[in-house]
Amino acid sequence: MTNAKQIKWLFRSLLERNPDLIQVEPGVIWIRPIRHFAAKIWVKRCLDPNIFDSNMSLTTLYWGGSTIEDPFGSFIESFSRKPRPAPFTREYFLQPQYELRPEFPQLAAWGSTIGRWDWRVPDIDRIFTCAVEEQVLPLLRPLAEDHRAYLPFFRKFIIPGGRVHAEQQVAIALASGALDEARTFLAQIWKWYETDSYGDYEPPDQIVYPKPGQRKRAAIEAWEKACLCTSYRKRRRRILEVVEPLRTGDRAALAAILHRWEAEAARIHGVERWWEPTPFPIEERAA
Repeated sequence: MTNAKQIKWLFRSLLERNPDLIQVEPGVIWIRPIRHFAAKIWVKRCLDPNIFDSNMSLTTLYWGGSTIEDPFGSFIESFSRKPRPAPFTREYFLQPQYELRPEFPQLAAWGSTIGRWDWRVPDIDRIFTCAVEEQVLPLLRPLAEDHRAYLPFFRKFIIPGGRVHAEQQVAIALASGALDEARTFLAQIWKWYETDSYGDYEPPDQIVYPKPGQRKRAAIEAWEKACLCTSYRKRRRRILEVVEPLRTGDRAALAAILHRWEAEAARIHGVERWWEPTPFPIEERAA
């Protein structure tokens, strides 16, 4: 079964060989420098106690980074013991109905030959280290270091997947200094935030899932409403913050807001000591 001791052993060589990596919490490695992104390597347990999953993710720290799990709109991708063969590149999966293409069954056949992430494999730690160094770090390191490098990747691979909300696109456009683009995205969602959708409703201070024996439909619906309201109002407060400085084109005010959101996320994740407050492209353009 995947546990903290196993993960520590699995990570040991990788961390020794790559001093820019840090294990912030069990099962999760972050890539430094931590500036505008949470670039992470994940190991998660499976139903089969002998098997584990491995993923990489990239999340904008200033938008969506205030939750521990990577939010909707993050780049999340699994990686295998060996890189996928041609033609199964990242571009391949941008094709419509790629799973219907005649060569697609070859991917499953290839996967069965290399095997899953299995604790019983004697050198699985070495295999894991090689996989991260060959597949993950060359991709995520440059993106974690430079917001400008992230933008074309965001447009090419994240947006076409449809896993991006307009709220996140507003924030990324702001960070990049594309204020007209940010205004366009804001206009698309403004009807949801101009007036509080939940009116006078106030969720409880402590939102707790109903205990066994209390899980009636009404109790679960009340819990869901409280969760949704809390999440919505958090997003709404952020959207309302940027409305006026975006209207006036106040780049300095917008940059200050983005930095504050980043600092909040760094505190929540416990990475303040490694977080490097760094200018956004919006500030560089202003200069």
